[in-house]
Amino acid sequence: MRTPDDFMELLAAHKDSGERLIEAARRLSPLEIETSTDPKIVRIRRMIYSVQGEIHRMRGFVRLEPLGEKVLRGRMSPDHEIGFEVADFFAKRFPETIIILGDETRSWASIRTEGGFFRSRGDGITASLEELSRLMDIGTDEDDADVSDLWDVYYNSQDQPCKDGKRLFGGRISKRSLVSAGMETERGRGNKRLADFI
Repeated sequence: MRTPDDFMELLAAHKDSGERLIEAARRLSPLEIETSTDPKIVRIRRMIYSVQGEIHRMRGFVRLEPLGEKVLRGRMSPDHEIGFEVADFFAKRFPETIIILGDETRSWASIRTEGGFFRSRGDGITASLEELSRLMDIGTDEDDADVSDLWDVYYNSQDQPCKDGKRLFGGRISKRSLVSAGMETERGRGNKRLADFI
């Protein structure tokens, strides 16, 4: 069954959810949502699936960049309120590391310790990083910058059109996913190949 038991949290995270819709969904079970043909329940099901899909896309497409030893940052602009879902996912993968995700207007920070998750919501990734840098001494190494430049060149080289009519490397990634995850390097064309720099 695709509808999870905690579907109310997913429905509440949808950008178009309201009190009346949430109240109607409280009376339903996951099985009813999954199998009903009533248009109102079908709308609820589609909203839940939309939030699930965006969480899945963001977990797969967000690129994390190191900022010092204990901070990873990434850009994402989700349509729904899923920031902590994605930040907590990365915080589980990298315990004791601060994960900061967001765009120019909103940001989500999460860290997982033995005591659980600690979360913070901000007014943009730049503001959150500035506040964090005041609290901690964060600096980027020049070696890290060289490695990130190499990765940019690699990603740009993979997006070159193939000969013999084959699909592009990034051909299956939708433009919406590229924009919301901030993946500018995957869209470049006409760049040098990685072998040109070796």
